[in-house]
Amino acid sequence: MVITVLVKRPHEEAYPLEIRGTDEINELVGGEYELLSDDRLEGISLLVNEELRGVEANNFPITTDGYRDWVYGTCVFVKSDGTSLSESDRDAIRAYLAAQL
Repeated sequence: MVITVLVKRPHEEAYPLEIRGTDEINELVGGEYELLSDDRLEGISLLVNEELRGVEANNFPITTDGYRDWVYGTCVFVKSDGTSLSESDRDAIRAYLAAQL
């Protein structure tokens, strides 16, 4: 199954990408990924490589359960239910990222 995700690398604009499975996500984030969420992005999950914390450039801040933290390295945004991100989902994520600046 192919799904559309949004990829955000440090210091770059987020872009949509069609992926076919978890191997592609591992490749994008540079290793094993962990699932994060942000209180402000309902229905969207963030896939990141937590081993890159402090090694790769910080990307953007997130808020989880009221606590602020940083995402390091590449982040892949996915629908929490495993389906493709819609255009309105991608617009909401871009607005969310723009508000972080």
